[in-house]
Amino acid sequence: MTRGLPRTLVRAAAREAGLAPPKLGLKAVTTGQGGSYRTVFTFAGMQVPVADAQAYAAQKIFDFADGKVRIKGGTARLQFAVLGTRAATINDNAALTWSLGSAAASSATLASTMVNVLASTARTLDGVGAALSTASTADIAAAATLDGTPVDLYLNLAFATGTDIDADGTIAVTGTITLLWENWGDNV
Repeated sequence: MTRGLPRTLVRAAAREAGLAPPKLGLKAVTTGQGGSYRTVFTFAGMQVPVADAQAYAAQKIFDFADGKVRIKGGTARLQFAVLGTRAATINDNAALTWSLGSAAASSATLASTMVNVLASTARTLDGVGAALSTASTADIAAAATLDGTPVDLYLNLAFATGTDIDADGTIAVTGTITLLWENWGDNV
């Protein structure tokens, strides 16, 4: 990163807006000021463990600063890989559903606050072995206002049926998500 004013502005935006939790394979860069931001999440093989008994998982990817957060839009392009033996964990051609929400996945059916930032998107894991699946893309279509102290953002994953996963496994996520958002401040 360059030195001087650009670096200072990026650091100031990150402090004012919120932070990504430290997680191998996850990088979040926030730019903007005065309550209007753009956050780009870059995933480089970020690992998300999935328990067979639950067939869903979540990974916190951002902590917004206190206040009302208005998600204005954005795009997502993700690819998924299965780490480990597919026949013994997450099967070939498993039906994966993914979303972004202010709550962590709590069932194999992603709904409510598990999908209030990006609606659930279906994806077949068509990669072989540990190879990446073809890209799954989605747009953040409807604006959402989230109010909490603070608001969290989760990447949620779920499998449609019990036959998609035979034992605990790990999904590796690669790609980018871009969010345009505002923080309207706290009314408390």
